[in-house]
Amino acid sequence: MPQARNGLGIAALVLGIIGVLCGLIPILFWAAGILAVLALVFGFVGIGRARKGQATNKKTAIWGTSLGGVAAVLAIVGLVITFTVVNDTVNELDGTGGKKETSVGSTDVPSKEAKASDELGFGDTFAYDDGVKVTVARPTSYQPGEVAAGHEPGNKAFEVKVTVVNDSDQKIDLDLSTVHFKDADGAEADQVYDGDLPKQLSGTLLPGKQALATYAVSLPAGAARALEVQIEPGFLDYDEAIWSGSTR
Repeated sequence: MPQARNGLGIAALVLGIIGVLCGLIPILFWAAGILAVLALVFGFVGIGRARKGQATNKKTAIWGTSLGGVAAVLAIVGLVITFTVVNDTVNELDGTGGKKETSVGSTDVPSKEAKASDELGFGDTFAYDDGVKVTVARPTSYQPGEVAAGHEPGNKAFEVKVTVVNDSDQKIDLDLSTVHFKDADGAEADQVYDGDLPKQLSGTLLPGKQALATYAVSLPAGAARALEVQIEPGFLDYDEAIWSGSTR
C-alpha cells in the first residue's frame, strides 16, 4: 500500500496559521498575502489528493485552506489600513499651511502671507488653511508668588496669553498642543508654576469655539529683552508658528 501523501495538507495548515497571525499585524499584510496564497494552493492540492485516496488528512487540508482564506482577507484589510495610515502621516507631516493676519494691537507690520515657519509679531494672528487661528498677545510683566516654581531670584517673569479660535468644521484636540518659549539668547525659557498658572491649552475645541490659555515664563535678566513663543495647536496636524518680539 503506497504511503499517504499528507505533506501538502499539513503545510497548508501551518502556512494558514502563520498567515493569520501575520494578518493580525496590519504592517505585515505582505507576508500574510504570500502565506495565504501558498496555504490556499497547498490546501486545494491536499484536498484533491485526499479525494483520490492519496492522502488521509482531508480535514487538515480543509482547515489549511480555510485559514488561508482568512489570511487573505486579513492581508487585504492590512493593506488598506497601512495605506491609509501612511497617506495620513504624509499629509500630517506636510502640515496644515496658513497665513499671517494682522490683528489689533500688533506692533509689527506683517506681510500679507507667511509660512508657518516664519516669525510673527506679538498680537498677530496666524490663520491655518482649515480656519483654525492662533493669536499670541504681547507679554506683560508678572510677579510670581513666594512659592512659585520655575522662577529663579534675579530673573524677570512675564505673562503670555494665547488664544485659539476654531473656525474649521472639525473639532481639534488641544491636549496635543505644544508651546515652547525661548529667551533673547535662544535658550529654552522656564515656565512658571504659580497658583492656577499655567492655564494650558487643553481639551477638545469644537467648531466655532475659542480657547484662552495663560502662561508665565521666567527669563534671565540678561536675556529678558525679548521672547520667542513657538506653538503647535495640534501635534502633527498643524505646522509650528513662531511669535517673537521685545518684552519692553
